Amino acid sequence: MDIEVLRRLLERELSSDELTEIDEEFYKDLASFRKALELNAERHEERGEDVEKRLYLAQLSLVQGIVREILKIRLHKIVDMAFEGVPRNLVGDEKKIFAILTAFINGEPISVEAEEKVEEEVKVERKPTPGFLELYLLKIDVPRIIDEELREHGPFKAGDLVTLPRSIGNVLVKRDAADRIVIRL
Repeated sequence: MDIEVLRRLLERELSSDELTEIDEEFYKDLASFRKALELNAERHEERGEDVEKRLYLAQLSLVQGIVREILKIRLHKIVDMAFEGVPRNLVGDEKKIFAILTAFINGEPISVEAEEKVEEEVKVERKPTPGFLELYLLKIDVPRIIDEELREHGPFKAGDLVTLPRSIGNVLVKRDAADRIVIRL
């Protein structure tokens, strides 16, 4: 895995109406790649090699930006597929997301465990547990938002399933502009 592979995947996702076929291990490989960049940055920081550390952090930032765009596109396509009811080219946790969305769309109950976790997360603001994926299903159109770290999010349309910083997600949930969906990984 490298930045060029991610860039090509982003191009394929942008140019296709269907989910691009990816390797079943894509998300695990991506996590490993991110971790390697973080570890290299830390190693160079410990050695006092500031330029190298900044290079690895810049690469990590670029990877996070590309991945954010890939995920936005893939999640939007998964939402469309859930309305059609026909899964295609899903890998790993995308299958769980599809199942939850399909149940939500069809008015079927979503697992009690996920609902309890959602209620707990609303009451206690803390970092998400590594075993959970937190998404927000928007009820209204949301304009471009800038978070506390000056990163842009959106604009989004009603019905979009998006990943957002918890601070923004909490505000949207409190204002009844979004539903929080927590998926156990």
